[in-house]
Amino acid sequence: MIRYIALCGRDRQENSQMLRGLAPLKKRGGLEFVCFESSRTLLDEYARGRRFDLILLDVGDDGAGLSAAIQLHRLHPAMSLILLAGSDRWAIPGYRTRACGYLVRPFSGALLQEEVWQALTHCETPDFYYSFTSEEGTVQIKHSEIYYFESDVRRITLVGESASYQFSGQISQIAQQMEPFGFARTHKSYVVNLLHVENLFREVLTLANGSQVPCSRMHHQEVARRIRDRQPSTELWAPPRS
Repeated sequence: MIRYIALCGRDRQENSQMLRGLAPLKKRGGLEFVCFESSRTLLDEYARGRRFDLILLDVGDDGAGLSAAIQLHRLHPAMSLILLAGSDRWAIPGYRTRACGYLVRPFSGALLQEEVWQALTHCETPDFYYSFTSEEGTVQIKHSEIYYFESDVRRITLVGESASYQFSGQISQIAQQMEPFGFARTHKSYVVNLLHVENLFREVLTLANGSQVPCSRMHHQEVARRIRDRQPSTELWAPPRS
């Protein structure tokens, strides 16, 4: 199961430092980090339907981050939260936001890893499944095992890690349903699990299983942004031809 972690430090530099500090945890597998430069952009992503298992959030010198923390919990009560601050001034108000951790700067990479690991240990995020009815009957498949959906009129092909399935449906409804779980509409006929994207070059996405699927000019900018957010230190994409 993939755990999604949002890093929202006081600035880009702190986000980079946290990424480096958490690198040993990422090597174990099953973690994806996404960086945000402000709580406002993080809240905007939540308003679009995106969700994270754990958020590391800067409180701010004036405590403004606490308001964002309360809003985030209202939108997603199951998520875990670690607050980042320059002193213990906001510790008690911070725990009223149901934060499970409070880190005071400067904190070491080892302490950061410990706090994140403890928070994830107590996460109760379920493994999500996609359900549909095909000729084989009702099928359930983990989101993490889906590579992409392809539409041919109203006939959908789901390509998974171990098998492919066909069923009736609308690609627009699938896109809307799956976008909060890391999927993206890349073309009028395709919805792709961005977790499995290895490269975006021009108008072609290459996936971990070797498949290549189109990424139209209409969707290219948004798909490229979401890939960069998923792996901020990796150059995965090239702009479309002018």
